[in-house]
Amino acid sequence: MTFLRSCYYALALLALPRVTAAQALGDANEINVGGGGENLQGTIINITMKVLGFVSLIAVVVIIIAGIWLIVGLGSDASKETAKKIVIYTIIGLILILAARAIVMFVLDFG
Repeated sequence: MTFLRSCYYALALLALPRVTAAQALGDANEINVGGGGENLQGTIINITMKVLGFVSLIAVVVIIIAGIWLIVGLGSDASKETAKKIVIYTIIGLILILAARAIVMFVLDFG
């Protein structure tokens, strides 16, 4: 419990300057981050899209690992079921990733 409390306090201390700066500067779209003239909304969208792309890559690697698991299992029923579950859950994860990407693009178009 104390560990969670200390993590909460550390996060609050790290986020406090950002929150106060955002309140002092007004609209979040007007905050210049990175010195490149890019606004906060653009930075958040770029980070989100890069994270979703990276997670998609990890999902493809996990499907490859499931295929290797199936080959190494030499046809045993347990390895077939494990590889099948890995592939199914990874495909569900990829669908969620694509849905998240679509939501981000939808918000971007109307934001």
